[in-house]
Amino acid sequence: MTRKMFSLFGVLSCLLGVLFCLPVMADEAPPEASVNGKYSELIQVLPCPRDSGSYGEFRDYGHWGGGAWCGKRGKAGYWVWVAPNWYVWKHKGARAADGVPPKASANGKYSGLVQVMNCPKDRGSYGKYRDYGWWGGGGWCGQTGKAGYWVWVAPNWYVWSNRN
Repeated sequence: MTRKMFSLFGVLSCLLGVLFCLPVMADEAPPEASVNGKYSELIQVLPCPRDSGSYGEFRDYGHWGGGAWCGKRGKAGYWVWVAPNWYVWKHKGARAADGVPPKASANGKYSGLVQVMNCPKDRGSYGKYRDYGWWGGGGWCGQTGKAGYWVWVAPNWYVWSNRN
């Protein structure tokens, strides 16, 4: 009998864990929770329905150092309110893809990497780094560059779709 109760308890614990954890997974956060890519790496979700009265349906609060909030300990990060939850993000801007230096997004100024163009000959004109800004795209360095925000980090151009 003890063994059956233990098994039943284990099954119930797993089911409850799934029911209460799935709604707060990063891939389940609504797009507006990251302000459409402005923030990345979800580190906490705090349900707090009572904040609707103060913050409405949506609020990009920005960075907060963390502390007590809604009966829990809120983590330091970038806070976004999408009723009825607070979403706390670790990074401003998209998390850099493997091999992409943080400077390539102008340190989080841009997100949504759409193209990387290797063009070593541009080092003479642009040095080691240049945040070129928006360019409509076209022929560049023997390739077709896409429209977007262009950042030079020698020896590559990084083209981004969003300005954060």
